[in-house]
Amino acid sequence: MSLSKICIKPFVYLMYFKRLIRDTVGAFLIRNWKQTEKENVMPIEDFMLPEVLRIQGEGFENQRHDKLIKYSKNFKKIFYIIKSQNQVVGYSVYYIQLTPTFQGFKKKSVVCSISIDRNFRRKGFGEKLLEESIQEMRLNKIASVLLYVNVNNTSAIKLYEKLGFRIIKETKNICGKNERCYEMELNLV
Repeated sequence: MSLSKICIKPFVYLMYFKRLIRDTVGAFLIRNWKQTEKENVMPIEDFMLPEVLRIQGEGFENQRHDKLIKYSKNFKKIFYIIKSQNQVVGYSVYYIQLTPTFQGFKKKSVVCSISIDRNFRRKGFGEKLLEESIQEMRLNKIASVLLYVNVNNTSAIKLYEKLGFRIIKETKNICGKNERCYEMELNLV
C-alpha cells in the first residue's frame, strides 16, 4: 500500500467527522428557529424533494443528490423553496456554523446550494428567494451569510453583489473539482 493511500484515509475520516460535528451543532442551533411569513417562499416538504433534485441536476453537472436529501431531513427549517403558481421553481439550502470571536461565538449561515429552474431564471425568483431567506437569518441573529460561486457565473455574482454580498477571496475545489470560485459574504449585523 502506498504512503499516499495511508495518509488519505485518516484525512477522509477527519473531514467526515468535522462535517458530522458541524451538522450536529447546526441542527441544534436551529431547534428554536423563528420563521417569517413569506410569499411563495417556504421550508421544503418531503413531497417537493424530487422537483428540487431535478432543479439541482439542471443547474449543477457533478453534484450528488445525497447531500440535499440529508439536508432536507436535518435542516428543513432553513431549506427553502420558491414557488410560482404552485410549482417549485427553485431552492436554497443553508447550514449554520459557529465561528469563534473575541466576544464568544457568532453564528454564520452558509449557502450549501441554490438553484432556479432554467425556465424561470432572470425573472426575479433567485433574488426573492435570497431576500426572504436572508430576512429570516436576520430575525434569528445570524451574523453573516457566506456563499461560494464559480468565477465564471457572472449573472449570479451580479445578483449576489446587488444584494450586498462582497467577494472575500478566490478559492479552488469548493464549487467543484479544479473549479475556481469566489467566497462571498453578506454581513447582517
